[in-house]
Amino acid sequence: MTALSRSARWAALESVWCQAADAAARRPLGSVAWQALGSCGARTDLPWTSDPEDIGPWDAESMRALCRSCPVLADCAAYVDTSGVSAGWWAGTNRDPAYAEPARPGWVKAHGASDGQPAWQGVLPFGGAA
Repeated sequence: MTALSRSARWAALESVWCQAADAAARRPLGSVAWQALGSCGARTDLPWTSDPEDIGPWDAESMRALCRSCPVLADCAAYVDTSGVSAGWWAGTNRDPAYAEPARPGWVKAHGASDGQPAWQGVLPFGGAA
């Protein structure tokens, strides 16, 4: 058996403590402690609980992207399924039944771009009749 240095032992012990804390915080038995680990907690600038008509396509896309990379996305989705959430943005989608998904922003080939050197421009769909 190889003896570990004091710093290596400390690092191994710290790793075990962190893993245990993560596991304890993510227990699904009615606990919502996992929410503290969510990416959304640090992004108070996004309209997570706004009325559906106040969420624009760029905000929706920003929230959707943040949810995709969230370390507790599975916990969030499980919570939504078990608790019957019916309002706010959870697990990548707005859970309000009155919410109509806005058209998603996208990219189109820019006018006058050649096939050899395509140029792309962003497109934001606008709602409402002119």
